[in-house]
Order: sequence, then structure tokens, then C-alpha cells
Amino acid sequence: MNKDTGVKDYVGIRKGFGGHSLGELEAQILDIIWDLEPPVTAAKVFKIMYPRRELSYSTIMLTMSKLARKGFLVQERSGPKKTDAFFYSAVMSREELGKNLLEEIALRIFRKPLVEAVTELSK
Repeated sequence: MNKDTGVKDYVGIRKGFGGHSLGELEAQILDIIWDLEPPVTAAKVFKIMYPRRELSYSTIMLTMSKLARKGFLVQERSGPKKTDAFFYSAVMSREELGKNLLEEIALRIFRKPLVEAVTELSK
């Protein structure tokens, strides 16, 4: 709630994952990663993404690195050298992310857990 206006701030819902939001490109990349067998490389995501959206390889690589920093992906080097590629895997499944988002929304809007909010709404 904004102290000056008394208006509730629902923008915070976007930042429910450790204070991080998830942008459109990030969500598209996560969607691709969930459909692939882990671990996944930026090159593999780029090959799938490019026909849909003509983005540079470096954009895909940077976005995947950001997703790792935000805690949505685990990032591991494929070898000991700094020049070795990274492997990525999702921290949570598509279903877990959806459930967490819905739980966050229920807590912020209804001020109660999702199960209680759904039960109350279905009466």
C-alpha cells in the first residue's frame, strides 16, 4: 500500500521470486528450456529461438545468464576453462513456477493461501 495515496501496489506481484521479475524474453527462453532435456546450452536455445524471433546469439546467452543470476536457472561450466560453454537447467518445473505465481498472487490480493482463496471463491 502506498503510504501517500493509500492505493495498493500490485506491481510487487511481478517481483515475487526473490525480488526478481520475469520479462517476456526470459519467459520464452524458460519455455524452451522446459521442453528440452537438461542440461541445455545457449546455442541450442538460440537454434530454436531464432526462427521465432531473430535475436543475436549474445542476447540469448546474456538473457540465460540473467535467468541464472535471478535463480530461475542453474548455470554450470561444461569444462574447466573460462572459455568453455555453460550448461543450464531449470531450477523449477513449469508447473512449480505457475503454482508459485498463483500462490504469490493469492497472498497479495486475497491475503490468504491459494487453497483458501480458491475454496472461498468457489462457494
